[in-house]
Amino acid sequence: MKLNLFPSWTQRAAEPEPLVEAAAGKQSAPAAPALNDEQLALVGVLHQLLQTLPQAYSGRESVKRLCQMILPASPRIRLVWVGFCQDDSEATIKPAAIVGPARGESDHWQLAKDCFDYVAPFAQVADWEAGHDSDFHALFTPWQAHPEHCSAKAALAIPLRSEKARMHGMMVFYADSEDYFSETGFASFQAFGHVCEVIWKQSNLSHLLTRQVQLDSLTGLLTRRRIVHVYEEAVAATAVDESPLSILYCQLDDFHKINDLYGWAVADNILAAFAKDTGAQLRKTDSGGRWNATEFLYVLPATDTVDADNLAETFLGHFKHHPVNIENWSIRLALSIGVATYGADGRGLDELIHYATQHLRSSAEDEL
Repeated sequence: MKLNLFPSWTQRAAEPEPLVEAAAGKQSAPAAPALNDEQLALVGVLHQLLQTLPQAYSGRESVKRLCQMILPASPRIRLVWVGFCQDDSEATIKPAAIVGPARGESDHWQLAKDCFDYVAPFAQVADWEAGHDSDFHALFTPWQAHPEHCSAKAALAIPLRSEKARMHGMMVFYADSEDYFSETGFASFQAFGHVCEVIWKQSNLSHLLTRQVQLDSLTGLLTRRRIVHVYEEAVAATAVDESPLSILYCQLDDFHKINDLYGWAVADNILAAFAKDTGAQLRKTDSGGRWNATEFLYVLPATDTVDADNLAETFLGHFKHHPVNIENWSIRLALSIGVATYGADGRGLDELIHYATQHLRSSAEDEL
């Protein structure tokens, strides 16, 4: 059963509020209703949230912290549930955060994806006599197998909005009284939902900015700065476990001719296809980065010279037998690859790259 959360607004429009008599005999604006103890506690938590939530949002952890800060405001709140989904998500959604004393009352806390379709807040009451097929139970599905364990009597769902059309979010509050939300009001809970929205949006923005800093937008490989950082981390790990470390330096030969002949759009697609094909040859522990416009660097932890040479041969063999197909063109790439091993061929990244460029192996040589 979906409840109208704002009936009082229409009532107030039809029934004018009494005016307060001012000291000078003039009528003034209606006095604001006094907040009860429950409302004051919720407002206090809201102010505390705005003061203490971190400016550098960490997504899931900040959402969980938000829920944890809400609970002490009232012993009547049994559970706070937050979840996010996309259009192609499964039929039931797992929570991104869930806190409260009622957590032990169910083995699973997934809610139906249909709950996320609402664009306005809605409330439900745990009316178990209505039957399992009733929409009364959309927010109470975790208890349907054992309704006798359910200490929550009412639920209030606050939809969370995102700039992405396919993304949906929802924050659900569970209370131990059917009248709790109607008596307490919805403003504080909607404000909590707005704070959760801000965290969610800032987290998505932070993730997007991080991707832009760390990933090359054209190829999806790491940026030059990021691949240098990966190399430094690999060197530090090598110093601890004494495992080998190699790099593979790769450049596309005469690529300007492809750009002149086919145009920049086809050339960009070729670069993206090259990055995808080389990435398919790597292990999960390997990392690839775009070093310059047509030059690429691969960091290979736990890889000695022999294994790095074998990977170089794999790269050369793949592009020798698999031309890149872009639009109506089938283009065979010419590339040169050099290998260098940490310690044997240098220690600094500049030294290793210099060694690799001095010992390049060209795919054109294999065709002679």
